[in-house]
Amino acid sequence: MGSPESEVGRDELKAAYKQFGIDYSETQHQVRLSNFYMSKYSVTVSEFRSFVEATGHRTDAEKGGYSYIVTDGQVTKGEGVNWRHGVSGSVRSESEANHPVVHVSWNDAVAYGEWMSKKRWKTYRLPTEAEREYACRAGTTTPFNTGNNLMTEQANYDGNYPYNNNPKGVYRQNTVPVNSFSPNAWGLYTMHGNVNEWCSDSFGGRYYDECKTSGTVTNPTGPATGSNRVLRGGSWDTAAGSCRSAIRGSDRPGGRGSGVGFRLVFVP
Repeated sequence: MGSPESEVGRDELKAAYKQFGIDYSETQHQVRLSNFYMSKYSVTVSEFRSFVEATGHRTDAEKGGYSYIVTDGQVTKGEGVNWRHGVSGSVRSESEANHPVVHVSWNDAVAYGEWMSKKRWKTYRLPTEAEREYACRAGTTTPFNTGNNLMTEQANYDGNYPYNNNPKGVYRQNTVPVNSFSPNAWGLYTMHGNVNEWCSDSFGGRYYDECKTSGTVTNPTGPATGSNRVLRGGSWDTAAGSCRSAIRGSDRPGGRGSGVGFRLVFVP
C-alpha cells in the first residue's frame, strides 16, 4: 500500500498539503486484508433515489441548503443543490439515472450502507482506505491500474491536465455512466476518476508511517481520531495525477460537492 518515492505527483501533493499545515505521506507499507466483496460500480442516482424514497432520508446538502458545484472552472456554493442535481447544479434528467450520485456526504453514504444492511440482512459498508486501494490496483504496482499513464479513453478526468507530461485528452465537464470504460482486472469500473469516493477511515496525514513502524498491519481502519474522512479515486474535474491508485484525499464528514460519490463493500 502506498507509492514509491519516485512516483510522479507524490512530491507535488505533499507540498500542496504542507501549505495547509498537513504532513502528508504515501509511505509504502505491508497490509493484510480479510475477504471482502466490492461493488462493481459507484452508487447511482437511481439507486440513491430508491434509498431516499424508502427511508425519507434528508441529506446533509438538503439540511444545509447547499452543495458545492463547479462553474466556469471555479468552485462555488450552489444554493439549493443536493443529490437530485448534477455537477453544474441543474436537476438531473432521467438520462443521467445511471450516473454516480453526487452531492452526498460521508454521513449520507454511511446511512445508505446501513439501509442496505437492514434490507438484505447482510453487512454493507464503506470500504476502508486499504480495501479501496487494494481493489483499485487489482494486482498492479504502477501509478494507475492501467499502467504508467491514464488516458481519457480509460477514465473520466480533466484531460487538460495529463499525467507526467503526456498528451492532453478530452474534458467531458460532467460525470459519465458508472459502467463506462473497461473495468480493471478484477471487474471494477471507474476506480480512477468520475467521482471521488468516500472511505470509512478518519484521515491521518502520517498514518502510513505509523503503520510501517508496526510491520504488517491487518485490516487497518485509519487513525483513532481525526476530523476528516478519506476520499479516494479522483473525479471528472481533477487532473490525471489526482486519480493515482495511491493518492489520498479527505473532507469533513458533512462535506459534499459535485465530484464526490461512493460505493459499498459487502463483508461475507
